[in-house]
Amino acid sequence: MSNGFNETVLDELMRVMKKTNIYIFCSQKQIPFLIDYFVHKHACNWNLLTWHKTNPVPACNNKYLSDTEYIFFAREKGVPIYGEYSTKKTYYVTPLNTKEKKLYNHPTVKPQMILENLIVNSSKENDVVLDPFVGSGSTGVATKKLNRNFIGMELNKEYFETAKQRISEA
Repeated sequence: MSNGFNETVLDELMRVMKKTNIYIFCSQKQIPFLIDYFVHKHACNWNLLTWHKTNPVPACNNKYLSDTEYIFFAREKGVPIYGEYSTKKTYYVTPLNTKEKKLYNHPTVKPQMILENLIVNSSKENDVVLDPFVGSGSTGVATKKLNRNFIGMELNKEYFETAKQRISEA
């Protein structure tokens, strides 16, 4: 385990993907491990995308604000990036969606627009998108909107029920 990542989980994700094409929302401390795993061990191409939050939690104590979330993207050589100019941003600036956090009772609801761009850039219509940490179901909602198939997993029963309802309503 390295800063919250268990290599056996990544090994299993690598096994089920036909071609490596993965986005991982992560902290700054997790980036070296992800680079080592995907770039050095698996020879993937990679990008680091960022989500800058305009209204971060104001707790900073003896550190900088937690106003940036990283999105580590790894893909096998030869895997295309689809989309168009407007979807290929590497830098997003949005507020935390506190309304959806409260509505879905989940601490890390991601902005729908970011997820939609990632899905458009890495899949075609009718492809399968896997989210092994579904949370409140934002990725599943985005896949339905974009005419993709979706497989999701969530350990927390309350989050799973929320996600199932959101996705079925989408």
